[in-house]
Amino acid sequence: MPELDKQGDSLHLQLDEQEAGILRELLKEMRMLLEADIPPSDEVLQRLFPRAHQDDGEEKAYRELVGDELRTVKLEAVRVVQEALGPRGSADMSLSPDAAESWLRSLNDIRLAIGTRLEVDDEKMGREYDPNDPEAPALAILHWLGWLQGSMLEELSA
Repeated sequence: MPELDKQGDSLHLQLDEQEAGILRELLKEMRMLLEADIPPSDEVLQRLFPRAHQDDGEEKAYRELVGDELRTVKLEAVRVVQEALGPRGSADMSLSPDAAESWLRSLNDIRLAIGTRLEVDDEKMGREYDPNDPEAPALAILHWLGWLQGSMLEELSA
């Protein structure tokens, strides 16, 4: 399991080679998703970029106003995490408050994407899952990401 502890304003995080490798792969996939020309009707994109207004006209005006800024912020968070992880091996880092925010944003986006693709709801997340279920590895990663995100939040608020 990752090791976390707060050191002043920074958060010290250690990931073993396997944990860091999983995150590297997930971040590559998130970057591809954010950079791909995917129709806005895609359910994962709708989850990552939810409507801000019920009224179609107001929503259109909002999207024109913010343009690609939301996507740019998400891509920047992915870049920060990828840079902190490095290209291979285990990862031992000290995260500034801004870097920790990028980590939390990226972890949340990855969890939303996985959860949306798996059609996860409270019941599915709360039940014991069968290791023979084809979704078991993705659900295990989803739980692990949630644990990591929650642990980071606990340490940052301590």
